[in-house]
Amino acid sequence: MRGFLTAGVPIATVFGVEVRVHVSWVLILAIIALGVGGQFEVIHPTWAPEVRWVASAGIALGFFASVVVHELAHAFIARRRDLGGGVVTLLFFGGITAVGREPRRPSDEAVIAAAGPLASVGIVAICIAVWQGLGRAAGTTGSGATARGDLIEAIGESALVLGVLNLLLIAIKLLPVYPLDGGRLTRAALWRASGDERRANRGVATVGRWVGLLLVGGGFALALSGNVLDGLLLGLSGWFLAGAGRALQRHAELEAMLAGVRVESVMDRGLPSVAPQLTLDTFAAQYLADSGATSLPVIRDDSLLGLIGVSQLRRVPRKSWATTRAGDVMISPPALPTLAPEDDLWPALERLRRTDLDGLPVMRGEELLGILTRRSVVTAIRERMRAAGTAT
Repeated sequence: MRGFLTAGVPIATVFGVEVRVHVSWVLILAIIALGVGGQFEVIHPTWAPEVRWVASAGIALGFFASVVVHELAHAFIARRRDLGGGVVTLLFFGGITAVGREPRRPSDEAVIAAAGPLASVGIVAICIAVWQGLGRAAGTTGSGATARGDLIEAIGESALVLGVLNLLLIAIKLLPVYPLDGGRLTRAALWRASGDERRANRGVATVGRWVGLLLVGGGFALALSGNVLDGLLLGLSGWFLAGAGRALQRHAELEAMLAGVRVESVMDRGLPSVAPQLTLDTFAAQYLADSGATSLPVIRDDSLLGLIGVSQLRRVPRKSWATTRAGDVMISPPALPTLAPEDDLWPALERLRRTDLDGLPVMRGEELLGILTRRSVVTAIRERMRAAGTAT
């Protein structure tokens, strides 16, 4: 469900949670800094230019940090609920937290979704306290300390603006659009009321599409009225959120299509095995090209040592293929989870997605039966779609 949202550049790891930033944040930070700097120039013409622009840059960076805190709150609560929460990605509309496992109870969904807005409420309270405290301090500054008074006033005003931005973040995140917090809370409520997660997904997807389209329309109307920048931002947000709703709908339809399918009916069988001492150039030329597989088992004495696939090959420079062996780059336990042939395909697919590997081994005890690959799953989906089209 979240695969289309996890793109971003890793910038830090906070208590084991990886923080990624989408490139759209370059635009967001620039808009905030320039917009606030321009407003300060009108409202506070007596401030020195460096004070105005340092304050506006501080607000932009403070908002960035606020969104990080908001998303980390989701991740930490997900961990408390034993659902992982290892990646936070900051996106155009705020951010998204990819939990390790999908919530299996509506209460888990609701608690994790509420954690972010509650963290932002705390940030708003701190900002208001700073603004009020520094406002009193600025009022007691004598006329002979104008520069110091301007600096104190600028810090206080920056805290106020940051608090307002966080209020705006809360309002946006509570829209009933998945994957925003409001959408997740809506999904949890529909799930609890109906007792059917798939029905809840369809419901929140429909709501999300309509809200997104309304925002697009509102942004267009705002732009026509002369407020082009705000209209553009509102329209882009609506377009993104409507797309998220469509993606959730496709996710629900795909899950329904694969309901009841077991791993053993989809996995690749009879794949050639690779010796750990095989060099990557031979592996690429003789195995991947001939078999057409994306992931192959590395075997020694009939025992599975790990898997090697296209992803591992791409991480090694081509000039080093002749001296790098399969055993050097293969993915092996415990980083390599295994599946059972009787496992349901949908949870297995979610597990494959979380590992970001090309395939997972399907085992019965110590015996390797096959490999579930992304290619085999796509093939199964196409066959079912073709069968459904024929049936209709």
